[in-house]
Amino acid sequence: MKVFSVVAFASPIMAAALGRAVTPTADQANNTFAELDDIQVLCGVPTPSNELPAESYAYPIGMLLSAAGQSLHMDAGPANCKQAACGTKSGAGVIVCNDEKNSVDLLYSDIGFFAQQVYNKCKHRRDDIDYVQKGQAFCPDGWNVILTDVGTDCHASTIPPN
Repeated sequence: MKVFSVVAFASPIMAAALGRAVTPTADQANNTFAELDDIQVLCGVPTPSNELPAESYAYPIGMLLSAAGQSLHMDAGPANCKQAACGTKSGAGVIVCNDEKNSVDLLYSDIGFFAQQVYNKCKHRRDDIDYVQKGQAFCPDGWNVILTDVGTDCHASTIPPN
């Protein structure tokens, strides 16, 4: 599967990160739906489950989506994980894991795209507030992204320059 950068993918978080509304072209929209079929998203995993107000994920996901062209190096796995982004005040974090036996370089924007898929699928409304349950999105290329509460252990609040 070819993972693609989603700068033109329409989402509330992306629009907030860019400060304007963005709409995909017809061709991009068709490709997006074809690619989404290959992504498995599970909510409530890995255990134990947790949830945060949905707005908590706006900063970390927006930061990832707006880091066009920058990449994160992941050493060989399996289960080699590290924080890709987090919010220092909210505890919301995005963790990426490499399950392959070789190292990979992943675009931050692609990690953000997978984080956005977890956000979309695991969001629910309770007491007039949107929450996002902890969840994980799996890429067929052997890596995955987890949305979770990292608490005060945030050490990826900015994207380092390449």
